[in-house]
Amino acid sequence: MTETTVQSTKTTEAVDKLLGELAFGSSLYFESGFCNSWNMLTEKSDKAGLHLITQGHIWFAMPGQLETQFKMEAGDALFLSHGFRHWLSDERVQAEQAGSDMTQVCIPEHLEQGLVCYDVDVRSSLTKTLFELMPDYIHLPASKQSDQLAQLIAIVQDEAARQQPGYSVAVSRLSDVIVLHLIRQVLTDESIASGLLNALRDDVLRKVLVAMMGDLTQEWTVDAMAATAFLSRSAFAERCHKVLGMSPKHVIDTLRLQHARHLLIHTQDTIDKIAESVGYQSATAFIRFFKQRAGCAPGEYRQLQA
Repeated sequence: MTETTVQSTKTTEAVDKLLGELAFGSSLYFESGFCNSWNMLTEKSDKAGLHLITQGHIWFAMPGQLETQFKMEAGDALFLSHGFRHWLSDERVQAEQAGSDMTQVCIPEHLEQGLVCYDVDVRSSLTKTLFELMPDYIHLPASKQSDQLAQLIAIVQDEAARQQPGYSVAVSRLSDVIVLHLIRQVLTDESIASGLLNALRDDVLRKVLVAMMGDLTQEWTVDAMAATAFLSRSAFAERCHKVLGMSPKHVIDTLRLQHARHLLIHTQDTIDKIAESVGYQSATAFIRFFKQRAGCAPGEYRQLQA
């Protein structure tokens, strides 16, 4: 019982410290409603994003992955950590098709569906690391949100519905607070914070992850990681297994895959250059690695996000 309490306290302190070190800037990107039949395919962005459903329901889908699409209801939040292209629609997306621009399908009055979108700008290397380690998207239904986050989203819903003088300013000013509360839930909710996200809740492993993300071209052997953590090789490996449930080799492989995906989406770098950026001397070896881990070749993955 005592050990659990101590560990819980340490985790809370680590998350508190991490949140204090994050630096991001959020701003209102879009706020309006939709009616009748509509769909839109957003462009990829170099910013993370947050969608809040203020009224009705909206379908979310990704190009090339229509089988994983799902419906979001009023009060739901959707955080997009990598700014990739995605569908928003009033009904299930049936096929890859051209989407309309937001301004062509939106109306000021919320007749059937309502949506508030925020851009989230990364302003520190630690925040960049956090976003790259997060899943492509995190869907937080209203029923699974923390009390504080749910209350903030309810305020946004109310402001968007009433549209009283200054409502757009109120909706905009709430952005940073909402994003902070969402990130806090992501880091503290055991059902969300899995894999490498757990490393960010551990002071020692966080230091190693940030160092590796800062220079993936190094030969990150287990000895090199352990030295960065000021631990013995065996102690570091044990900590990885205990906190992350994976080996040190799996950790560096996952980091390289995540960063490669980011570069494929957000840059025009050649496959050779991306391979070098994530620590592979040979494009052939990188392509083989990427196909094994991502299920498709780097070029195919980039094409899906083009």
